[in-house]
Parts: sequence; C-alpha cells; structure tokens
Amino acid sequence: MEQEKLEERVKETFREQGFEIKEEGKRLKASKNGEEKILEAYSSKEYSEKEVLEKDHGGIVFVDEGLSDLKENMDISIIYEEREKDYELPSYEIIGDIAVISELTVEREKAIEGILEHHPNIETILLKQGGLKGEFRVGDYQKLYGEKTETVHREFGTELKVDPTEAYFSERFSTERNRIVSKIEEGEKVLVMFAGVGPFAVMAAKNAEPEKIISVEKNPEACEYLKENIKRNKIEDKVKAYCGDVKNIEYSEKFDRIVMPLPGSADKFLGLAMELAEDKGVINYYRFLENENWKKIRDEIREEAERKGLEFKIVEKTVTGDRGPSVKRVCLDIRVSK
Repeated sequence: MEQEKLEERVKETFREQGFEIKEEGKRLKASKNGEEKILEAYSSKEYSEKEVLEKDHGGIVFVDEGLSDLKENMDISIIYEEREKDYELPSYEIIGDIAVISELTVEREKAIEGILEHHPNIETILLKQGGLKGEFRVGDYQKLYGEKTETVHREFGTELKVDPTEAYFSERFSTERNRIVSKIEEGEKVLVMFAGVGPFAVMAAKNAEPEKIISVEKNPEACEYLKENIKRNKIEDKVKAYCGDVKNIEYSEKFDRIVMPLPGSADKFLGLAMELAEDKGVINYYRFLENENWKKIRDEIREEAERKGLEFKIVEKTVTGDRGPSVKRVCLDIRVSK
C-alpha cells in the first residue's frame, strides 16, 4: 500500500472513533476529550522491516500487509489493502495485545469483528464494567473475546508487563507520561507515588538521566509487576520499588521531583510530598478540575504550603484529559521553596 493511502486509512480509523487528527512531522496525533494518541504509519513500499524495527517508536504503529511479519517482534496494527466492510467501532484502547472497550456503543459481535479487523494480533477484548473501584482503583471487566488478561505493553521504548484486571493501567496517558519525563533534568532524584506497574518510573529511567527513582505502590499485585518491569527493562541500578502506603515508607532523603498521578485523592498526600521535596523541588500534582475552578485547587495547595511553612509557585498547568462533561484531569507543576 502507498504510504499516503496507509496514512489516510489510519486517520479514517480514528476519525470513526471521534478523534481529531493533526499531522506532526512524520507522525499523526489523534485527540479526543483531552486524550492524545501518537500514531505512526509505515508502508512496505517505503520502509523495510529492518528500518521499522530500528526506529524509536513513541506511539501506536500501523503497517500494511507487506510488513505483517513484524508482529513477531513488536506490537503493530495491520491495515489491509481493502476492507470487506466498514465498521462502526466503540471507543477502545490497546494495551499490548488486549483491547479494552470503554463503553459498548455498538452490537457486541460487530465490536469484536471491527476491532479484530483493525488489530488482528489482539488476543483478548475486555469491556469495562463501570468505574474504578476499591482501595487499589482496579476496574471490573467482562471478557468479550479471548481469555488471557496478562500482556506486555510497549510505549516510548519501554516494556511493561501488566494485567489490567489486577492493576490499574491505561495506555491513554502515555503521551502525558512522556511529557513529564521530558522535564526531568540530569541528576534529579525522583519519587513516584502511586507508581502502579511502573509506567512513569520505567520511562523516566529509560528516556531521561535521573540519579535515582524511588517508586511506591500499595497494591500488592501492581507492586509485583512494578518489580518485574524494573528487571525487564534492566534499570535496577536506577529504580527501587517499595510496596506499601506512601505514608508508611521510611524516606532517607529528599527529592528534586515528586510525581503524584492520583487525581482523585492526591490532596491527602500533598503535605507529605511538600515535606519530601528539596528546596525548589517540583511536584507534578494531578487533580480533577471541576467547572474550571482552578481557584479551589490553588487554595488547597496554598493551605498546605502555609501549614508546612513553605513558599510555592505553580509553574505550569496542563489539562491531560476529561473525566466527564464538566470535569477535567489536570496536572499542576508546583515548585516549593523554604
């Protein structure tokens, strides 16, 4: 398939799901409700298997049938020359070789058939059953196709082993994780609270130059995956994993950067983060923004800083996604000083 045609087919696939498409150099960016996906397309008429394998991939990789053998060595989605029929697809994300549907807006069999047409390497299709639940923020899922729920997900040069039915993980925030990692300066000491299976920590160790990264995760299942992913990515010299509540860990030092990817309750741990931050350290503070009320979040930061006797400055505010019609997921970069 010609490169231009392949790119158009990729664009069409995501427009069908309600995404807006923009071109960014050789890559495409698909955006919807604050969610962003990086898309890469490689035609067998323009690229060899070796050339595709050697590229530093940072998004979802699409190839035509001529490069389908790449599925033995990397995660790819295959676009066929001609589709037998058009499909109305539900909104879904791809985690390794598992597709996760957010809401079943079309008939079950049509959803399965359509996803497998676009992603023939998919082994399992899961349907989310409501929101995240329990102390460990794990969702309930119904199996629509296949049985396995453990997979290896690849993003921005990292590999993450995960079971989304046991530990929270979403590929939809890979671009946001990369944004934070790009801010890490050489020699920084980084603390990742609520580390999950390790997406922030692993990407930071692989793609930045921190001195060390401490990762803390309370969910025992997620923490075991975190430890395994540290070994899988050969970053034991940079990343240490601790299983338990972030409030119960004995910290022997302070940190230049603290990442807090728990928007629903990060405020309960902000005081601890401020205590653990170096002078002029940065806290990446995730929250849910309701009805554009930035003042409410700023006030909770100010009140905590006053209790700790610290000064603070919000150096950047970023909308990272939508939770609902009037609720956005945001990240505030807070610099704290004595």
